[in-house]
Amino acid sequence: MKKMLLLIGCLLGFSTAQAGLVELDNAALQAIEGQAGADLSLKLALNQKRDGTFDKTICSNPGYCHIALSLNNRFVKWQAGDTNDTWTQPDSVSGRKLWLVFKGMQGMINVQRLGLDGVDLKYKSKDGPEILKPSIQLSFSAASPIQIRNFGFEALSIEQDSFESTAAESNFEGDYGYLKAPKYSDSAQDYANFKSSNYDKGKETGFTGLMMNGNMALNGKVMIFSCDGSHPRC
Repeated sequence: MKKMLLLIGCLLGFSTAQAGLVELDNAALQAIEGQAGADLSLKLALNQKRDGTFDKTICSNPGYCHIALSLNNRFVKWQAGDTNDTWTQPDSVSGRKLWLVFKGMQGMINVQRLGLDGVDLKYKSKDGPEILKPSIQLSFSAASPIQIRNFGFEALSIEQDSFESTAAESNFEGDYGYLKAPKYSDSAQDYANFKSSNYDKGKETGFTGLMMNGNMALNGKVMIFSCDGSHPRC
């Protein structure tokens, strides 16, 4: 019984303790001293192996290594002469949805150093007096450039769903334009009709590709602060 009363007393003691939140103005914030900033490094690797080459194991189903965009009011309907795979009559209300598909996406972007600091920002107010405000500073150095390796896509293509997208949905993933991954064949007939070539065979169809390699050297800083009516551009 004594232990129970002691426990209840402790709980009552804790329940009365509270921390009041106090609003800090610019002067109070400026009086607070913090520690040094931080240097951050960020690395994005997409569909690549450790050596920077395209990972065909992850992309064994190439449809899942696509990035696709669908714009509003972009559909096609069937018209005389169309095949079942390709409808060509434009429509802005209904029909098969069109997709702009980036195929074979891969790449690596390595931000070696991104400085993060808290600093004081000084500027002249519209009325003349100097204003001092706390701000977040992001800084870059040319000594640690942003590395870009094999970043891009193999082909850009316009694909369409195989069903009327505004009327129904499909349970078959191959019916969706953003997952379609047709490839160039190596048949003699396609070679003769310029539908394929020895260079393109086995690759996903499309009309252009992009691959970037290089270093982006930046020197400078970006300051982020709350902008009120005292700043001439706020």
